[in-house]
Amino acid sequence: MIAAFVIVAAQIVTGVQQGSPPRDARPPSQTGTAAIRGRVFAADTGRPLRRARITVSAPELGTDSRQISTSPDGKYEIKDLPAGRYTVTVARSGYLTLRYGQRRPLEQGKPLQVLDRQLVDNVDFTLPRMSLITGRVFDEANEPVSAVQVMAMRTVYFEGRRRLVPAAGFVQTDDAGQYRLLNLNPGTYYVSAQLRETWTVTEGGAPQTLGYATTYFAGTTTATDARRVTVGVGQEASNTDFALIPGRAATITGTAFDSRGTPLAGQSVSLGQESRGPNLNFMFSSNSGSVGADGTFTIKNVAPGEYKLAVGGAIDKGPIKIQERAAVPIVVNGVDVDNVSLVTSQGWNASGQVVVESSSGQPPAFTRVRVQGRLMQPELDPRLPPNADNGRVKDDGTFGVTGLFGPALLRATTPDNLVLKAILHNGRDITDVPVEMRSGEELSQVQVILTDRMTTVSGQLTDANGAPISDGTVIVFADDAQKWMENSRFVRSARPDQEGRYQMKGLPPGEYLAVAVDYVQDGMWNDPDYLDSIRRHAQRFSLGESDARTVGLKITAVDAP
Repeated sequence: MIAAFVIVAAQIVTGVQQGSPPRDARPPSQTGTAAIRGRVFAADTGRPLRRARITVSAPELGTDSRQISTSPDGKYEIKDLPAGRYTVTVARSGYLTLRYGQRRPLEQGKPLQVLDRQLVDNVDFTLPRMSLITGRVFDEANEPVSAVQVMAMRTVYFEGRRRLVPAAGFVQTDDAGQYRLLNLNPGTYYVSAQLRETWTVTEGGAPQTLGYATTYFAGTTTATDARRVTVGVGQEASNTDFALIPGRAATITGTAFDSRGTPLAGQSVSLGQESRGPNLNFMFSSNSGSVGADGTFTIKNVAPGEYKLAVGGAIDKGPIKIQERAAVPIVVNGVDVDNVSLVTSQGWNASGQVVVESSSGQPPAFTRVRVQGRLMQPELDPRLPPNADNGRVKDDGTFGVTGLFGPALLRATTPDNLVLKAILHNGRDITDVPVEMRSGEELSQVQVILTDRMTTVSGQLTDANGAPISDGTVIVFADDAQKWMENSRFVRSARPDQEGRYQMKGLPPGEYLAVAVDYVQDGMWNDPDYLDSIRRHAQRFSLGESDARTVGLKITAVDAP
């Protein structure tokens, strides 16, 4: 069950717009004549909250954002803002971080439309206390265990499937085995516990090494059998106690060579456990083993669980050394894992030219553009050392992307006034096609085409009687289900501003469906099953290049995911 909560009071807008040019015709500016003002209160007591941090951002501010803290009486005012559609966020220790317009857990915030010379007043927030899960972790003899890493997890669509991802940071149990999972939104969670510790016992006269498997509340090694924990707004789910489950530790053996077939003698093969999610990514280090002169390695006493093996090295290529790495996922379930083969590589590269189709004739700001490769199999990402120049576009528009492993989609991050139009290679459109090359190979002469001639979809939300409303979420997605994928260019969501108007820019030309729903969790539109469930409620429309379409929508009653 998802508990509802209200966090933003009605706002009063005062002031007038006098002689301002159209917003899209005005170049971005860092200062202006508008202001946003309001107060922050505690939902449980109704008292003003001091030291709450208010952050506002908008495309008109570029990469910058403005921050201010509330006064002792909970008041704040941010001045000298340019006109724009703002994202407003408030954070305070002990309370949930919330965004303007957010009514329920994990909902998108709403944009706040601000005009020149306006004072947007009474943008008030009522912050609920964070929810938390507390309990104790024991061993198989019902003794408390310290230093256990405990994490709250939730189910989302991520990396192509529904999976458990971290909901917040992990905590460690104290000497009494107690843990406190903080900063949780109201909702339903799974609680997992890990302890990378092994010990030896004698069974049948022979030594046996044991370790603890990743254990879920209330005492199971599989998430499908775990008991879910539900918390409401500001509630504590206490006494969430469970015992770790021991299992036989295993030995991992294999070989590690570089791309030339040379043993990675002296290098260390690391073993870690990774928890990935849309906003959080943790890598917990575990055992390691050294590579011998013949390329073999052994890692002993590995507790049951899912791991990533990784190794790195450098090879001489002329006057420079090239960093190489390899990674492979493995599952340990009490049986020795043999013959693991690690062959490092530098990955494959892509290079080419960024071209900007500009209707204004102004020179492109290449410094604000970056070309990236989105790996389709991130579990194979060996994490090469960071390179600040990787994907950076030079003044002449050329770029180079290095360290791509496995199939990858090429993408470009752009300033607000540009959008990706196409990525071409030898005349072939590879904009939405995963590309894969062999290690050391380069996909050269790639042409990344950006344009400022972008599409716009906008409209007014209304209720069943046609009256304007200012709440809900609009989802626009391609009619072609083949284009429904995570972070697709053809799927977009938006919430309306305080007047009930929504706006989306930069969708590629094509055939689309549009739906307005009362509530949907942030990111749920990445799930093709969810899009399929709402398509029957959708309104169809077409977008041509540079089209500006007005699509009025009524809130559709659909089951909340």
